[in-house]
Amino acid sequence: MIEAKEFCRDMIVSRRNSKPSCGKIYERMEKDLIEKLLSLIKKGLRILSCITICFLTIIVAMQVVNRNFFDRSFTWVEELSSILMIYIAYFGAAIATINDSNTRIDFFIRKLPDKGYRIISCLDDFICIAFLIIVICYSAQGMSKNLNMFTPALHLPVSVNYLGVLLGCILMVLFYSVHAVLDLKKFVGQDVSREEEAITKDE
Repeated sequence: MIEAKEFCRDMIVSRRNSKPSCGKIYERMEKDLIEKLLSLIKKGLRILSCITICFLTIIVAMQVVNRNFFDRSFTWVEELSSILMIYIAYFGAAIATINDSNTRIDFFIRKLPDKGYRIISCLDDFICIAFLIIVICYSAQGMSKNLNMFTPALHLPVSVNYLGVLLGCILMVLFYSVHAVLDLKKFVGQDVSREEEAITKDE
């Protein structure tokens, strides 16, 4: 009887000890929230990029048909196409950044020891963030200087061009910051394979 009581008491103690602490639960919830937010941003970027590409294809095809068959052309198509191309380029660059699919030549870096490779990866993230912050500053200045200038055909503010650059660079800074945090965690020996898979997976 005494042994059975002791066994039950040991089971209760072990169950209590096996329960995750409030700090770990909060940390897990915070990670899940960040992953869901990043996934939502990625999905929104893909939808916007698809809509922009489809719209660009339609207006360019319409312009080609007009010129070849009707000897006429819309003056606003070329103007709008150039604006849309800026947004497509920078939204695409942001998607490539979060998916970690930007073109890179890392043949020699891969030859380094693991610690050296991690240091270079972290340095690469911070250099990219610094460069993008400079681009953000210049694009913000360009927006402010061209608010009162308008395009000849559509009469849109010229600052619309700089807005695409600004938005794309802000998103890339956010995504490079996420990669920098993950690279720092890998540098100190933490396993971040789950987080990497969650932010780079295609849905």
